[in-house]
Amino acid sequence: MSVPDRDPVLRRKLTPRPPPPDPDAPVLSGRAGLLARAFGRSISNAAPLVAEDTALHWKHASLPELLDAIDSDAFVMLLDTGGGPPGLVTMDQQGFATVIEAMTIGRLGVAKPGIRRPTSTDSALLAEILDAALKGLGPEDPVTGFRCARPVPDHRLLPVLLDEIDYDLVALTAVLISGDVTRPLRLMLALPPLPEDPVDPSDTDTPAPSWTEAIEDAVMGASADLRAELGRLRLPLADVLALASGRALTLPLSNLEEVNLVALDGVTHAIGRLGQTRGMRAVRLTGWPGSLQHHTMIDAAPPRAQGAAAGLGTGMSLGAPLDDPPQGDTSEDAQPFTFQGAEPTEPDDPAAGFPAMAPMSLDLPGDD
Repeated sequence: MSVPDRDPVLRRKLTPRPPPPDPDAPVLSGRAGLLARAFGRSISNAAPLVAEDTALHWKHASLPELLDAIDSDAFVMLLDTGGGPPGLVTMDQQGFATVIEAMTIGRLGVAKPGIRRPTSTDSALLAEILDAALKGLGPEDPVTGFRCARPVPDHRLLPVLLDEIDYDLVALTAVLISGDVTRPLRLMLALPPLPEDPVDPSDTDTPAPSWTEAIEDAVMGASADLRAELGRLRLPLADVLALASGRALTLPLSNLEEVNLVALDGVTHAIGRLGQTRGMRAVRLTGWPGSLQHHTMIDAAPPRAQGAAAGLGTGMSLGAPLDDPPQGDTSEDAQPFTFQGAEPTEPDDPAAGFPAMAPMSLDLPGDD
């Protein structure tokens, strides 16, 4: 065993023990409670590093709060939660550079490494350490089944890759020691909420849906086709007929920022942005067309009577016989109600009682 390999052990022997925790202090706990011990073991097995002065912190945060807590130069990787919403693991730039330097060179230099973007090799090396740490949490911890999925080189994709839910943040702070060199590290896990236990339908006494509810469920469950349009072009007919495989169409740069969701009727119903979710292409809705508020569907009201027809007296009520006098006139000499201004027609005229129609003509092809 060389002298540099014995230094971490001697340092731990000479370092004074921390004071015992205050028994009256509130104890914060949650998932990944053994992350400090599991990460310390995995980092010592993969690199000549020792993690000391570890501390865990728990916090609940929404998606915007989570995005604000991630440094712009931090290493970010998605977590596969086994079918649920994806999680996230981040490591600050200094801790990331320290771990990679110790794994590739075998020691830490005196000078601090510069800021650089993670490569695919760096992601693979860190994924092994993080997977070993998650596996070491123990079978009682539900996070032990999470695994590293894929790195996120561009942080601008995080709003699309992550679901808009509340996350449990587990932050680990530690000091990495190799020989006489010490560097801080900050590791953070963003864990989605645990899935709720399924409810047995036989345990709930829910009444059968009514006919109206059944029709509504059937209509609302019908499929609706939407097209995601990146842009539209107006070309001469000659250019359209000349289109062939490999031909490039130039779109305005402004169209690359928005995607229109168009229904079969050609009406734009929403506006979104391109992105990815769980390794697949996706569109995140950002607004409604014309900067208008989303309209909600209302029940169609039955058509109301627009009033009596032209020429009828104002005292006539709907459904009253034409020969009855208008309401309010109780005199015996009241005249029966008749149409005013209408010319009498012959009883033998079949068109009697129908409004006059404009003349129509229909040109039919002849036999020639």
